[in-house]
Amino acid sequence: MQGDGGRSDQKAWRGASPPDPHRDVTGALHDVSNALTVILGWMAEVRAGRSSPEQMDRALAIVEHQARSARDLARRAIGAHGALDTYEESLDAIVDDAVEALSVEAHRAGIAFVVSARCPMARVFLATDASQVLTNVLLNALAWGPRGSRITVEPSSDISSIAIVVQDEGPGVAPNQVSRLFEGATGRQGGAGIGLKHARAVARSAGGDLELVPGRPGGAAFCIRWPRAKPPAAPLSAPRAAVLANTRVLVVEDDVNVSALLESALGARGAHVVVVRTAAELMAHADEDHDAALVDLSPIAQDVHGAVAALQRGSPDAVVVFISGSSSGLPDGFDPARVRWVRKPFEVSEIVDALLGARTERISGEIEAPNDSSDSAAGSAPDPTA
Repeated sequence: MQGDGGRSDQKAWRGASPPDPHRDVTGALHDVSNALTVILGWMAEVRAGRSSPEQMDRALAIVEHQARSARDLARRAIGAHGALDTYEESLDAIVDDAVEALSVEAHRAGIAFVVSARCPMARVFLATDASQVLTNVLLNALAWGPRGSRITVEPSSDISSIAIVVQDEGPGVAPNQVSRLFEGATGRQGGAGIGLKHARAVARSAGGDLELVPGRPGGAAFCIRWPRAKPPAAPLSAPRAAVLANTRVLVVEDDVNVSALLESALGARGAHVVVVRTAAELMAHADEDHDAALVDLSPIAQDVHGAVAALQRGSPDAVVVFISGSSSGLPDGFDPARVRWVRKPFEVSEIVDALLGARTERISGEIEAPNDSSDSAAGSAPDPTA
């Protein structure tokens, strides 16, 4: 009965062409509140003074990522955000990141997350939205799970889609609440009834769904279904697709959304992209040969000049492009002829233009250098008749 009703509801929804859930201010505020919950939890953890320097760096990275997500959610809700993030991310990474982000809240609640399966080959379309929906479902499970219980996260995939089942050990869904569960009904004190309703709307807008799994004993189980295959895109013209062919680009960026966007967009134009997220990872790749480096200041903030110097020792001809939200331009002490700057938020075309300009200058320099060298050699050669 429940399964038939769910299919009927979904057909009716598909025919109704609902409004874009990203413009639903109420739902967006709920998800911004979720991000703030994560931020406050990690900030309290940092202030407690129990973290190692590495753990503190990771905590701050999570806080920064959640803050940017909250900003983007709010901007999308009021129509001020640009294009929707359409990049793909691995299913395992989405699950791991969501579980890690909520680990502080889980610890406070005395609840353990258990990820019961791995799907290393599955990648998820619209990963930011998928993470947002999963976070809503996990927080719902944390709200209902008793201390000492577990929340099981069970990812799976088939040829065209993925599924994530989240099972808690709480009281389950009361029979009189089932039919209204995704309409904003809630039986939890202090609950607003927004989370599951908005999460389902976001899932359906991506071509997926969020459903209550009937018949599971020992709590409530929700299943997130999501597209795995990338939808068809307008074909790129051959010149545009190949404009960065054989260009080796190092991306230094700790925001997974930005790094994934750059990796996808530049890779589609023929570039070979390597992504690093920390200063340590940067140093591990600094000796490799790169044509260009796109560098966010955050991962190298402790020693910007040292990090760039290491890059330029390994790749003397590479042009460094800072990608930063700062309005002050290049940091002090950098030569604008060798280091460029693109301000966030940026269009992909701005990055491509910077890389093409760098490559053009490099090629021009290689063409001119032999001529200068040849003239100099001819002028200094001894006269054989002397």
